[in-house]
Amino acid sequence: MRKYLFISFLLLFFLEIQAQTFVCTDINYYGPNYNPTSIQKNKARYLGSKATLTFFDKSLKISYTEKGKTESIVLDKVNDNEYHYYKKDLLGNITKGVLKLQKWVAYIKSFTIESYNNNSLEVVATFKRD
Repeated sequence: MRKYLFISFLLLFFLEIQAQTFVCTDINYYGPNYNPTSIQKNKARYLGSKATLTFFDKSLKISYTEKGKTESIVLDKVNDNEYHYYKKDLLGNITKGVLKLQKWVAYIKSFTIESYNNNSLEVVATFKRD
């Protein structure tokens, strides 16, 4: 009987790992492009927002809902703890997103998202488990 309870617990645990919800707890802006007023507006907008991570074989989807509209971004797996996203606009500017997981065994405690514009760090957001 214990064996079946243990197997059931593991199954539920691993199903839960596939999609997980996190809350934005910190945002830091870098570079001369941001003034204090816009930083405060962005922090008020995003701090406390929720994001859901859904894992696939070689990629990860991060989804967040704002004003009833859900936005999603798919990032490609680089290694077990890091995922990347690249976007190039018409002017040749390259936006890079790096998501880094902080894990304990298979349990994800938190993650950070770093946003780069033309290899210059602009924003770092930290999300912790909801």
